[in-house]
Amino acid sequence: MQRPKKVAIIGGGPSGLVAAKTLLQNHPEGTFHPVIFEKRHDIGGLWPTEPPSAENGSPSYQPTWGLQVDPLMRTNLSKFSVAFSDLAWDAVFEGRDVPMFPQAWQVGRYLKRYSEKYLSPGVLRLGQRVVRAVRCAEATPSERWTVYWVSDESTGQDEDSQEETSETFDFLLVASGYFSSPHIPDITGLDIFAHKTVHSSALNNEVDMRNFLDNAGTTGGKIVVIGGSISGVEAASALSLHLSSLKHSLLSSQNRPQFELYHICSRPFWTVPNYIPHTSSSAAAQTHSTFLPVDLVFYDLARRPPGPVEYGYGPIGQEQATRLNYYFFSLFGEEHRRTGSVDVQLDDRKYHRKPPSWVAIEDDYAEYVRAGTINPVTGRVCAVKPSSLEEASIEVTLPNGETKFLDNVAAIVMATGFTPFTSISYLPEDVLTTLEYSPSDSFLSLVLDGKGTSHADVPDLGFVGFYRGPYWGAMEMQAKSLAEAWSRSDAENPIEIPHHEIETRSQERQVIRRLRSADPRLQRGQFPMGDYVGLMESFSRDLGICRTPLSIPEGEPGPVIPARYTDRKPNARCVEREKTEGDQDVRIVLESLEKTLSPNPDLPNMVAAAAVFRALHGTWRFSRGNPIGERKASGTVTFYPRYVSTPGYEKELLCEEVSETAVVTRRSVYRLKDPFLQPCSPHIQVWLEDANDGSPDSHHFSHGLNAMLPQRAGEETPTSGEVAVHATSTMGDSQSDIRTRYCYTFHFDGVSISSWKCTVDTESTGSVATSADKEFESTVYSRGDIASLCEYE
Repeated sequence: MQRPKKVAIIGGGPSGLVAAKTLLQNHPEGTFHPVIFEKRHDIGGLWPTEPPSAENGSPSYQPTWGLQVDPLMRTNLSKFSVAFSDLAWDAVFEGRDVPMFPQAWQVGRYLKRYSEKYLSPGVLRLGQRVVRAVRCAEATPSERWTVYWVSDESTGQDEDSQEETSETFDFLLVASGYFSSPHIPDITGLDIFAHKTVHSSALNNEVDMRNFLDNAGTTGGKIVVIGGSISGVEAASALSLHLSSLKHSLLSSQNRPQFELYHICSRPFWTVPNYIPHTSSSAAAQTHSTFLPVDLVFYDLARRPPGPVEYGYGPIGQEQATRLNYYFFSLFGEEHRRTGSVDVQLDDRKYHRKPPSWVAIEDDYAEYVRAGTINPVTGRVCAVKPSSLEEASIEVTLPNGETKFLDNVAAIVMATGFTPFTSISYLPEDVLTTLEYSPSDSFLSLVLDGKGTSHADVPDLGFVGFYRGPYWGAMEMQAKSLAEAWSRSDAENPIEIPHHEIETRSQERQVIRRLRSADPRLQRGQFPMGDYVGLMESFSRDLGICRTPLSIPEGEPGPVIPARYTDRKPNARCVEREKTEGDQDVRIVLESLEKTLSPNPDLPNMVAAAAVFRALHGTWRFSRGNPIGERKASGTVTFYPRYVSTPGYEKELLCEEVSETAVVTRRSVYRLKDPFLQPCSPHIQVWLEDANDGSPDSHHFSHGLNAMLPQRAGEETPTSGEVAVHATSTMGDSQSDIRTRYCYTFHFDGVSISSWKCTVDTESTGSVATSADKEFESTVYSRGDIASLCEYE
């Protein structure tokens, strides 16, 4: 009987856990003996496994080791993508309504449950830091790799005096992640202003923001975020929320420093909300549309040409970049294009030196730009020039070659990403040479084949999750691919790769080299392995995994999510789902997905409510009247985002109504519920200010709204091509003397609300009620001129 093949897995985050699970559970017992080395004393990697503690009403959190994300941060992909194929979120939080975009601590809990379900305690070696690995190519496979590690440094020992322990393995699997160290580029003068500079990874929560602004000084000035990818957009939005909260909260002060926020980005980019429009070809879609999580729209197989889906990678061509811009424009609408895209030209063919646009998923950035809170600047930072210890100017080269200076800079946030170099620092020099390691290229530091899993010349070394992109489903496929290849090897003989596969891998590495040498400003995409749909589909063909069909209208293929790619081979059982206990998690996920893709139009829709809430942000003109045409009031209404002031909610907006005479006439608070904490409450709740209360932020509950599915353009919408979301609420029952009914209609152009209307119908329900006891009020809101809308209404 063959002994199990020993596999050393470096890293106990998502990629390490799924690699170990795949080796143990997807192959006959005794095939593999994996060991996970994790330097922390808990699994999860970047994902914390516990919610934050509260101190003075504010979240306070310190990571257990090095870099971890804020426990309250939400994922930018939905729970359908941030998951593995064989564990449902509902199985982790039984009886709870898991948010569509989970918080980081909930992701950590998911990983903890995954580990408990599939891994025995002996697999995990926590608090053990790998310092080096040695490969002996001439040794037998059982002694091919020698791994050296030390116990966690927190034991108090001096690092140099720690005793190393070693063990031999057949295979080494790198699962230590791509985001190992914050990256600070070499910018002239930045080191002199280092005391006023932080990396975006240091701004995790409200406490971090407050400390950062306190250090920025008491005289105000410009806060500059440098970096144009996802972290730059997120950092700028997080700072905007903090500044808005300081101004519009209980703790607001007229004496606080006044800061302007600038965001310098080197690329054109689109900001994408969490929920975006989607229309199917079914008959129901003729009357109803819907909003879906962004990943379910982007990863929809219907977007690909008919036939087998191919994996695309390599330099990005001009036509491809132009098609993407047109797709986003048609999807998001004209209104969002004005503030949600930065320096994007729809037809790049007219701008021969324009690089491909990047994408950042962030709900509120576009509205902060509209409000003037964020000032985007496209260009490259050439130098930071301190004029004193407290102030500097930043020199920026614009795309047209001109120079722009930002003066009076009080502090800088470097949202310049991460490098993977420390994640592979334990690999031997000869192996790194074979992998064509580049210590200066964080975009493609290694040249790998096998879709980022390996190198044909070092077949006993594997990589899982070592790439930038939407990685949960892909890392699971990478683990399956490696396990399949390694399972065919003999414990006493080296791995043999078929000749045709060697040639294919050689061609793949050549494409990677071309991408590496391509002009980084003009031909590199945002992610080197960004074709997630093609990656998943090509892996499934290679591994003989059948994509599970969905029960959705018109036989549409639906989106790519991990739960659709289980380990069944293509046969009749793929068409009809198995009803075994082992498939229970898959069935739960796919049934939930089908309900999300084809929701019941007669039931309230939380996704539509979230889309409405996001789009309210900003200033509106309003006109309020009654049925006989009398105008009762007009002016502006502004929704200011701020930190949630009451537990149980996901977001909060302070609403101020200002009359034409510049007098604040109404103040209210709109709150979007957190379904995890308030499963049965209305989606959006409105609280009115208590005018006679001495407290500056005292409110009473007014009414709650439940949004319905969007309706297609017709009589309900003033502009062709728009959709309308209706939301209603009735306060008071048959026992009440007064009953008030609120009816809202929100007209959407893409992801933006173009106009909306609220009618309030109040009547007395007493036994002697007459028509005189009824009141009716209608208010119309618009971003611009409301005259035409009033006429329409």
